[in-house]
Amino acid sequence: MQQKKALVTGANGFVGSHLVEALLERDYKVKSMVRKTSNLRWLSGLDVEFIYGNLFDKSFLEKAVSDVDLVFHAAALTKAKNKEEFHRVNYQGTKNLIQACYDKNPELKRFVLISSHAAVGPTKEFMSSDENTLPNPISEYGKSKLLAEKEVLNYKDKLPVTIIRPPAVYGPRDTDMYMFFKLIKKGIKPLFGWGESQVSLIYVKDLVQGIILSAESEKAKGEIFFLSDDKSYSFREAEKTIQDRLKVKAIYLRMPKFLFMTVAFLSGLSGKLKGSVGALNLDKAKEITQKYWVCTSKKAKAELGFSPKYTFEKGVKETAQWYKNLGWL
Repeated sequence: MQQKKALVTGANGFVGSHLVEALLERDYKVKSMVRKTSNLRWLSGLDVEFIYGNLFDKSFLEKAVSDVDLVFHAAALTKAKNKEEFHRVNYQGTKNLIQACYDKNPELKRFVLISSHAAVGPTKEFMSSDENTLPNPISEYGKSKLLAEKEVLNYKDKLPVTIIRPPAVYGPRDTDMYMFFKLIKKGIKPLFGWGESQVSLIYVKDLVQGIILSAESEKAKGEIFFLSDDKSYSFREAEKTIQDRLKVKAIYLRMPKFLFMTVAFLSGLSGKLKGSVGALNLDKAKEITQKYWVCTSKKAKAELGFSPKYTFEKGVKETAQWYKNLGWL
């Protein structure tokens, strides 16, 4: 049986690097698409082919996709200076990539877009979003990912495409959820706004197994799937689990929404003045302060046989140990 070849965009990133490892474990040949300025620390020592370029170089993209069986599009901006930057990378970049696939590799076996729960947006009530939920993204990031989804679905009669929507992803190498580990280590368990928020989560190793499962399934052609561990967690519950794993004393600190949004605005402004994107800005704060980010992966379980292996407790244990090993905690 001939070895399958996969292209992974954003291969050096948090999800991308774990996806590369999982593909190698399943005996795929992997082309890792990265920029010349990318930090390759998570891919060091792996048996992969590196290709250096970007989503706006047509000839590069056409060459990159021409000899692969599958394309996993994990490259995206999760934070940006403005909505135009989100639109350019997350939407236009996706458009350029799938157009190159159609032009130069019409026999492609699968194009998988790693989208986001943000493309659908939160719910107003405590209920789970599923693949039939009408999208209503509240952030510029979410809006750009929804546009990318629509562009990919425009090709579903021309190419075999699949879209994956993860909720909040955590695990080794992540720097977003790391913020909570770091604060709790310092004795602070932050709560934002009033009331009790509920979120869905997925451990990165479960996510990448689900992504590959969708790419290998005929049933996934032209379909969208949420992938989560199918539980919902309150901020209090999640932070208490992290606290217990870190074995530290910590107190809850509630920050009123207006104050948190002010901090986010100032953080974003500071980033703009420095010509960078800070860890927190208004777009990200809009997402964090919503009450219900809950989704269900029932469809993936029924149609793909998706079965997450990590409980939150187990995932937090591995993640915290990884942070400690690298001196992050």
